[in-house]
Amino acid sequence: MADHANTAIHIGQLNLRLPGNSAATAHHVANGIGQGLANKVPPGMQRRLGALSVRVPVPAGATEAEMSDAVAEAIMRALRK
Repeated sequence: MADHANTAIHIGQLNLRLPGNSAATAHHVANGIGQGLANKVPPGMQRRLGALSVRVPVPAGATEAEMSDAVAEAIMRALRK
């Protein structure tokens, strides 16, 4: 398992559009995205982006965890480019 103790992620602003979901769900998903990124970003990776826009299709009925993971994975794909 990778050591993520020295991994730092700063997200200045995160805008989520989750049609049909509550604000509480959006907060849970946002927290899950942060946790997912903390677990996915390899140690030593450094990248600064002014802005990043990702569109993530998620199936209807997806859980908060599934939504969070899909967004975190989309962000990681963009960071690797």
